[in-house]
Amino acid sequence: MKFCLFKVGAKKRLGLVLEDLGKVIPLEEASSQLYGRGGKVPRTAFRDIISFCKYGDAAMHMASKIFQAAEENKFKKILYDLNQVKILPPVENPTKIVCAALNFEVYREQLGFERLEVPMVFLKSPTSIIGHMDPIQIPVGYGTIYHEWELACIIGKKCDSVTEDEAENYILGYTILDDITSHDLEIKTFLLQPIGKNMNTFAPLGPFVVTPDQVGDVNNLRMVRRRNGIVESEGNTSQMRFKMNEIVAYVSTFMTLYPGDVLSAGSPPTGPIFPGDIIEAEIENIGVLKNPVVARKVRTDYAKKLGLLKEEE
Repeated sequence: MKFCLFKVGAKKRLGLVLEDLGKVIPLEEASSQLYGRGGKVPRTAFRDIISFCKYGDAAMHMASKIFQAAEENKFKKILYDLNQVKILPPVENPTKIVCAALNFEVYREQLGFERLEVPMVFLKSPTSIIGHMDPIQIPVGYGTIYHEWELACIIGKKCDSVTEDEAENYILGYTILDDITSHDLEIKTFLLQPIGKNMNTFAPLGPFVVTPDQVGDVNNLRMVRRRNGIVESEGNTSQMRFKMNEIVAYVSTFMTLYPGDVLSAGSPPTGPIFPGDIIEAEIENIGVLKNPVVARKVRTDYAKKLGLLKEEE
């Protein structure tokens, strides 16, 4: 199944995507129509992904029943066109975003960073999350900005010190994360990475969360990056040095993961983006995450102190 968080008017809804029809069905309304108030899972379970995860297998079972009923055309009056709703980030308030760095060996070699024998990870702030078609705001004066595009997973239940074999049982589904990065800050020194990775709007996420059974072989998915409709780079999840279950196991050794937490698995070789661009990250069987790029004026005295701008600029 494919889940998405979407908004019609002022109300947010967790929905199931019916891709063949180009529709999305709100789970809260659908559960009421099927079960009334007699269902084992309350309507509040379908407010967002984190609420959904609290009810575990029972919520997933009900979602499966709703999906089957939708395929039988039982919800015609509550279907929405995907192109007429606002698609939101699938998770808006995770406790953390953990990103794997340099997980594609070719890209690591291009950047010239050290190769370690464990996943290299860093935290990205949840406040940098935006959704499909939301604008990425590039701060003027802070150098080149890169579009790193990554397979990500959403944790479905509390995960603490699990093995690689167990890790897959804790993954609710897969999505796409754009790890937008201030390349010049990061190259100058890793001490500036927290700023370079966590600026406002630097974590586009979505558009959907796809359950593992629908993704297929998560370790063999084609990846495509486009800028202004032109393919600028390609890759495959088979090229990842550490697989997603290995990253989850590693991180859970040191940090307890909670429902809704996001982990990403690193980017293939990538390139810069500029105001006016439209960027797309596509991963096979998951979808296309698309965002416009705009300029954002901020104070530039810090850029001058860092040598990114000359004093006269």
